[in-house]
Amino acid sequence: MKTYKNRKKKHISKLKRHYFRSKKNKKIQQKLSLKQNKKHIKYKISLLPIVLQKQIYIWTWRLYWRQYVPITAKIPSWQYRANHIQKQLWEARFKNIHFLHLPFNTLPENKKWIMGCQCDFCINDTKISYTDKHCHSLIQYRHPEYFPDKFMPAETISFWNEHLILKETTLIKNFDPLCGSYKENKITKRLRQGYPIQFNHDTLTII
Repeated sequence: MKTYKNRKKKHISKLKRHYFRSKKNKKIQQKLSLKQNKKHIKYKISLLPIVLQKQIYIWTWRLYWRQYVPITAKIPSWQYRANHIQKQLWEARFKNIHFLHLPFNTLPENKKWIMGCQCDFCINDTKISYTDKHCHSLIQYRHPEYFPDKFMPAETISFWNEHLILKETTLIKNFDPLCGSYKENKITKRLRQGYPIQFNHDTLTII
């Protein structure tokens, strides 16, 4: 019983010490906060007349709302990536680069020569001989369905293998397998090479 009472007394004394220490710490913190508050802008504003305090309050909130942009008005995080991809797809049609050879589709070590593709890899490719490329172009010229049906693997069936695609009511050039070959259309070749063109009422002439 005595040991239990002694333990109880010791525990109560510890609690009292902790309580008084916390009180002292609070008083010290209050004193420090008072000293700091005198230097703080809030304390300085509180010394001003109430009319000026109200004016400062109004102007601070006006400036805040001028700089504030709601989340619904901000540009989505995915928009920059979407714009980049759209630009890549537009350049692919413009430069006649196949969809598989775009930087976000195939790794450089997995690329293979694609007929008509004007990317750096296909232009500088030496694994396939010039005569084989010549034969592929000749077959494609005679049979337009050769590239999408026979040349490309069955896993790559998509509108990117088609020469022309229908968009709403107009036909748009998508990918030309004969681009860069001796069988390429003369008009499209000269346009691709940057020759100036003139439009007449009846005919189209290329200088």
